[in-house]
Amino acid sequence: MIKQGKTKAALDRIPALALALEADPAFLMRLALEQAVGQTAAAAVIEIFGTPVTANERAWIEAIRTASDSSDPRLTSRSQAAINVIFGR
Repeated sequence: MIKQGKTKAALDRIPALALALEADPAFLMRLALEQAVGQTAAAAVIEIFGTPVTANERAWIEAIRTASDSSDPRLTSRSQAAINVIFGR
């Protein structure tokens, strides 16, 4: 029923569902939250608590921390341009 869109996934079931689907739980939670409470309310929750970070995004953060020797580098226009090149933008 979830697959067909006839019912919503319960938020407390998202971790187990993500594990069963081999999906990132944070990514799946973002989708489920929007579905459960609507985009406006989900945006408010994210504004307060921050965007759920996926495992892939955490790996990027760790790579940045390692490369910068944990110096908390500011995102400059030059570093943004380098990221854009990586993603072909």
